[in-house]
Amino acid sequence: MKKYFESKYGYFTDDEYVITNPKTPKPWVNVISNGDYSIIVSQNGSGYSWRGNGSENRITRSFQDLIKDNWGKYFYLRDLETKEYWSLGLKPVMHDYDFYEVKHGFGYSIIKQVKNNIETELKFFVSIDNPVEFMEIKITNKTDKKKNFDLSSYVEWVLGNFPDEHREFHKIFVDSKFENNALYYDKLISSFLDEKGRHNNKSWDQIAFHAVSEKVKSYEGDKENFIGMYRTEANPIAMEEDVLSQKTGRYTDPIGSLQVEFELNPNESKTIVYIIGTAYKGKEDPKEFVKAFANVEASEKEFKKVVKFWNELFDKEHVETPDDAFNLMTNKWLKYQAISGRMWAKSGYYQVSGGYGYRDQLQDSLIFLPLDPSYTKKQLLLHAEHQFKEGDVLHWWLTIGNWGPRTKCSDDLLWLPFIANYYIMETGDYSILDEVVPYYDGGKDTFYNHCKKAIEKVFSRFSPRGIPLMGDNDWNDGLSAVGTDWKGESFWVAEFLYFILKEFKKFAEYKKDKKFIEKIDDVLENLKEAFNKYGWDGEWFLQATTDDFEKVGSKDNEEGKIYLNPQLWAVISGITNEERIKKSMYSVTKYLLKDYGALLLAPAYTEPKTDIGYITRYAPGLRENGGVYTHAATWAVWAYALLKDNEKAYEAYKKICPPNRVKDIDNYLAEPYVTPGNTDGPLSPYYGRGGWTWYTGSAQWLHRVGTNYILGIRPTLDGLEINPCVPKDWNGFKYKRTFRNSTYLIEVINNGCNIKEIYVDGKKIDSNIIPSFEDNKEHNIKVILN
Repeated sequence: MKKYFESKYGYFTDDEYVITNPKTPKPWVNVISNGDYSIIVSQNGSGYSWRGNGSENRITRSFQDLIKDNWGKYFYLRDLETKEYWSLGLKPVMHDYDFYEVKHGFGYSIIKQVKNNIETELKFFVSIDNPVEFMEIKITNKTDKKKNFDLSSYVEWVLGNFPDEHREFHKIFVDSKFENNALYYDKLISSFLDEKGRHNNKSWDQIAFHAVSEKVKSYEGDKENFIGMYRTEANPIAMEEDVLSQKTGRYTDPIGSLQVEFELNPNESKTIVYIIGTAYKGKEDPKEFVKAFANVEASEKEFKKVVKFWNELFDKEHVETPDDAFNLMTNKWLKYQAISGRMWAKSGYYQVSGGYGYRDQLQDSLIFLPLDPSYTKKQLLLHAEHQFKEGDVLHWWLTIGNWGPRTKCSDDLLWLPFIANYYIMETGDYSILDEVVPYYDGGKDTFYNHCKKAIEKVFSRFSPRGIPLMGDNDWNDGLSAVGTDWKGESFWVAEFLYFILKEFKKFAEYKKDKKFIEKIDDVLENLKEAFNKYGWDGEWFLQATTDDFEKVGSKDNEEGKIYLNPQLWAVISGITNEERIKKSMYSVTKYLLKDYGALLLAPAYTEPKTDIGYITRYAPGLRENGGVYTHAATWAVWAYALLKDNEKAYEAYKKICPPNRVKDIDNYLAEPYVTPGNTDGPLSPYYGRGGWTWYTGSAQWLHRVGTNYILGIRPTLDGLEINPCVPKDWNGFKYKRTFRNSTYLIEVINNGCNIKEIYVDGKKIDSNIIPSFEDNKEHNIKVILN
């Protein structure tokens, strides 16, 4: 087994991240989801479960504390002769151990430890297509004498929306019972309205269950009986009692514990399976779930299905480059983070989401394009359903109740046509434009008209100078006070719109929408002229103007002189001339490209500014305020690559590629196997510290800029474009990719920056566009650069 990027806390293998020291600088977690039911597992064995979303429908209890990491589904193993006990993860007992190792894999986590010559292995995973999580436990007696043990689970229930400030109120509505070797939980109150719109007059719509594969010795439904007054999970009174109290019902502080007893001969092993899950009332039967899954055979079968699912998905695209970090992240971890963590679980340890962000999960859905574009299509249609007839959209919406705030953000609505463009280039599926989709406020229309209305809504929000208005903010949410009176302008939105219009024009042509084509041409011309007249600041482009017509991101500002996004999107959009592009990107290199990636702005704001927004209220160098906001930092790779600046593109990539941070891991703190939302900038005393991992849109974008712009292989309507931008010290790379039902096996030999020859199945072609075969076959592509 080859080890990569080893640090004092762990290392990568091709299929897992292995933690060898559980006392990592911050909790290093895995986010495991099947798109419906999700769990988080930390290296300590802590974490929690939810169904649907982690805010509105939490199943087990958690509290957001990255210091303590002290909420979880815990297991206590007790030697019945010595009365010594320990937990199967480091938490909650925090015992000494002889060996401890955690393997975070794709769809599972395994905690293995040895104490007193007893080896335990605790495997967490979620069924790929059922609302059931498994905790498969293997215990091996490595002593030379027979041992007697009992094993007790411990779960504290939430069951829906169970906020801390109303904890004592909510707990009294939970009812529990033990029946046929399993615990079942109902909650007689829900935070959602009943059929007549009345609060607090509706039951939770699910039943939770907790079961085990062995015959239960005793059980517990009351927290006080298990923990004891003035004790903690580290030393529960239950571990001093022969059996649990077997108390359930409506008068408890609801927890769940199932205790089983067994003996092991020397060198004998035993596997025990615990499950947790929920069943929707009237639609699913909790007892059937228990019957089907609370056994070892089912656990083994379900685990194989999980591994098979992820392997088959990953196999659709594979890279082999001289850069191990690039390979590890691109082949598996970025895909897994974007899908399991961001699209499906929609949560991490740093942030819990209750639903979909309009722009957020649309961008994340791009990860599916080389894997299974049907998921991207599904996301596009879902987001179109959350658009109003006027063209504006919900900024976000909750998945339970389907409600959210109507956005006054200037870019949200534009991500619908932006992502639609990439979906159609990937698939050639123009038929999506004719799909009929309802509006959020009634009525329905074709998907084409949904996209068109989004664009037309932005057309109605231009300043007298011809620049799109900022509204509550643009992509940078922290610019929350720049344009709330609908007077301030966003030069970044001007670039973003310009890019979208150029691409969307071909769809208008497909629909023979002559009037809209004319409108697009007119706006493109005027927008380009206005942007270059008012947006240029001499060495770079402005970010915005405020409602009071003050410049943002200008040399005239004392702080926040230069913003990253308008410089990058000047390149990406093609809205300006070559001379200005060179100047503005030179400024990016000079002022923003630092040790850990491209800063979002510089210099950081040191005092709050009421005409800018909450971005100025972050500490200097923290998050968007002069830190590396990874999402935008990936776009720097894109811009450098478009300029064919191979070395700078690769430098901007390497600096934000997480495995490269293991060299200073105690400064970085965050998991090296997933992207962080941000890294502290130069003015922070913790310069280089990573944070907000897992739930960040940066994962998909790091994957995309790596494959589409460094490897330079990207879909077009006519086929796969080959345009590599790799560093000169690479001898080449191999790239396997599915595209429109064919598999492309691409080999690039790097002798320089330009394409010399391309061969398709042994025949030389004159174009750098590889045609779309759509024949369910493999095709060999050889590219020679000089």
